[in-house]
Amino acid sequence: MVRPITVFGIDVEVIRKTGARTVKLKIDRKTGRPQVIIPFLYPVFMAQKFVESHFVWLQAQLKLTPPKTCFSDGMTLCILGRTLCIKHEENRRGGAFIEGDCLIVTGNAEHLHRRVKDFIKKQVADYAVVKAKDTARLLNKSVTRVTIKDTVSRWGSCTSEGHLAFCWRLGLAPLYVLDYVIIHEAAHLAEMNHSRAFWKKVAELNADTRRAKKWLNDHAAELHSFL
Repeated sequence: MVRPITVFGIDVEVIRKTGARTVKLKIDRKTGRPQVIIPFLYPVFMAQKFVESHFVWLQAQLKLTPPKTCFSDGMTLCILGRTLCIKHEENRRGGAFIEGDCLIVTGNAEHLHRRVKDFIKKQVADYAVVKAKDTARLLNKSVTRVTIKDTVSRWGSCTSEGHLAFCWRLGLAPLYVLDYVIIHEAAHLAEMNHSRAFWKKVAELNADTRRAKKWLNDHAAELHSFL
């Protein structure tokens, strides 16, 4: 394991990658920290020079990266299109549940973030299972499994075996965005590519493609700020 390098006061994680051919500097979406990816035998001092030469870019990217966020008492969230205010009630039981316009979270405060996250995951899972299966049925295809993951590189995925997966953070996006991602992945059951035929099927399934893609492009950093 390579120790992080410090460039003008900023710690940068160094990652050696066997298949890498070039040096790449990026901000890790999951942690919000800078990383430099280097070929396996690339000298660390050269990685340091590379980061120094791109320091202005790195500073700009760090300014654009929202700080990592934990769910907290009093925070207002939009979950599957419904606006809810988190209300911590330590002495009650039941985990996390909706009561009126509040998301009640019970138990010790240190468990609040996890319980809210688990609640969102379940909401996304329940919704995605129904939506994906209904969409697949229109294509004369079937969904074998739906899972919810903590991904940062993609919003959803589909395998040739009919296994669909979605990022839990989509539960914090407008419902038309979640619908688009589900339809997009379900359409891959018929077309495992991004050909003209694939996009035609997505359009036929009434996905709000242009608006959803723009929203994700504009708000991706905001969604990924949630731990």
